[in-house]
Amino acid sequence: MEPVRWGILSTARINHAVIVPARETEKAMVIAVASRDLGRAETYAREQGIERPYGSYEALLADDDVEAVYVSLPNALHVPWSIKALEAGKHVLCEKPLALSVDDVDAIIAAAERAGRIAVEGFMYLHHPQILRAVELARSGALGQLELVNGSFSFFLTYPDDPRVDPTMGGGSLWDVGCYPVTFARRIAAELPDRVAAFARFDEHDVDRTFIGQLRFPGGLLAQFDSGFAAPDRERLEVVGSDATLVLGSPFLPEPEGPPPTLTLWRGRDATGIPVASVDQYAAEVDDLSAAILDGTTPRMGLDFSRGTIATLVDLDDAARINAGLPLRRPTSELA
Repeated sequence: MEPVRWGILSTARINHAVIVPARETEKAMVIAVASRDLGRAETYAREQGIERPYGSYEALLADDDVEAVYVSLPNALHVPWSIKALEAGKHVLCEKPLALSVDDVDAIIAAAERAGRIAVEGFMYLHHPQILRAVELARSGALGQLELVNGSFSFFLTYPDDPRVDPTMGGGSLWDVGCYPVTFARRIAAELPDRVAAFARFDEHDVDRTFIGQLRFPGGLLAQFDSGFAAPDRERLEVVGSDATLVLGSPFLPEPEGPPPTLTLWRGRDATGIPVASVDQYAAEVDDLSAAILDGTTPRMGLDFSRGTIATLVDLDDAARINAGLPLRRPTSELA
């Protein structure tokens, strides 16, 4: 069976998420990359060994040989270009967050259904064996009754013109890194929260640089998390049960990008390490969508799950802004 032929919209650093795995799998190959500047696309294509550079995103989408598109653009551009790619007959892997409003997720769902194509959100860590095993253990009853999920993800963001701190581009630590512990809590709970609370430190542009949130799920599980652009590199997850606690080390960016992933089960003061494979989680993400395209398997990241995630993030963002006395942010795409 021929591999899925991929194209990439942008020359962003995150593109290694598709380029590197495509070199190591028989299920995918990157054949095209697009930039708004042809010279930049040509330079990038030479450096990465990509056959076809394009000087516009539209030109890449017009290439009939491209079957799947990776959308690695800033947050506010995810929806319009995912929809355009779907309308051009391409499958879509879009970086997280898939959208900034529930209406925009619905627009992507409708476009995918009209085109008969697959669209998935790029939460690579949810494909890692560490996370899959943690969710399995938590749901199996091995920890007893589930009580609490804790999560943290932060780093220093010092680039002054970074889109992640641009309010017009959907900036903010919640949308960039806070979404990781939120999605993990939702995987553990297997349902939507029925109540949230949040506080944040906003900068002069009303972009959150530090965020703390809480979630209550109908089944009784509680969750809390923090995220930020103004604290050192931190990433940790913890699932607390009535009988034991499961602690995940390096849950979001494990090796090769960080330390090895770890799973530790604590019963009182006794700790037991649980073996977990170390894999390239981006490769697992690419393989998951490629298998869905080639073999008809169900993607691990369904759009219904993404819709619930965006609804939760919007509620958290609203809560923090209300508590800070700020107006609510209501972004919508030009195509929604």
